[in-house]
Amino acid sequence: MKYPFIIAILALLAIWSWDWIKGPKNKFNLLGIAFIIGISIFSLAFWQSRQAATSLRVVGYSSKLFESDLVKWNISLQKMVGTNELNQGYKDMSADIKAFRDFLAAQGIAPDEISVQPITSYQRYDNNGYMTGYNLSQSVFILSEDLNKIEDLALNPDFFAERGMVLNDSRLEYLYTKLPELKQELLAAATEDALARATEISGSAKTSLGKLREARAGVFQITEPYSTEVSDYGIYNTGTKQKSISVTLTAYFNLK
Repeated sequence: MKYPFIIAILALLAIWSWDWIKGPKNKFNLLGIAFIIGISIFSLAFWQSRQAATSLRVVGYSSKLFESDLVKWNISLQKMVGTNELNQGYKDMSADIKAFRDFLAAQGIAPDEISVQPITSYQRYDNNGYMTGYNLSQSVFILSEDLNKIEDLALNPDFFAERGMVLNDSRLEYLYTKLPELKQELLAAATEDALARATEISGSAKTSLGKLREARAGVFQITEPYSTEVSDYGIYNTGTKQKSISVTLTAYFNLK
């Protein structure tokens, strides 16, 4: 018996009952109708309880260690100039960026791996509220598959120090380009784990395991290796080259 069939029966009973009431106007008809509807509801509830007793819920789990194959180097350069030095500050900042791009090219970084953002500026004030000059900043990021080379460059600030360039921010983000394929692999492994758990439970209970009725995947947790950190919305840690990915899958199996 399925839900649509039950609903259809109840709807037909309601229509038939209404016509019946309008006919003989017998008050006892109401009692009979109420009895029929009550029996139908009880039967539905009994059927649902029997269905719950013939299903099994298990949670499968899978995890894997993997290594990033892409790195993003985020750099923010800063320059402080006086109140009458804004124009010269722009020129100096542009010269610094050009020198940096030339330096990267000499290290084998392709031009299409480098992205330069526009210069931003804001006024600077002293404690008495008097304007003392401007702060200029410009962001650059490098996206490369050569993780070792970018790490070496990021960890060696000599170029910036020699030119007197102020690094307001310099950080590495480790990414992975084959994440969709990896997620599919993890979901398949979690499903197999759920099936193995269900088989073990049903075998111990002396029942036969039926087909998979429903499966719901949880969010992916991408963390540093061996981390216990979890989030309801999922995690994507970009701070480490080595990562761990995990996922759970809630599966519902029929029991025979």
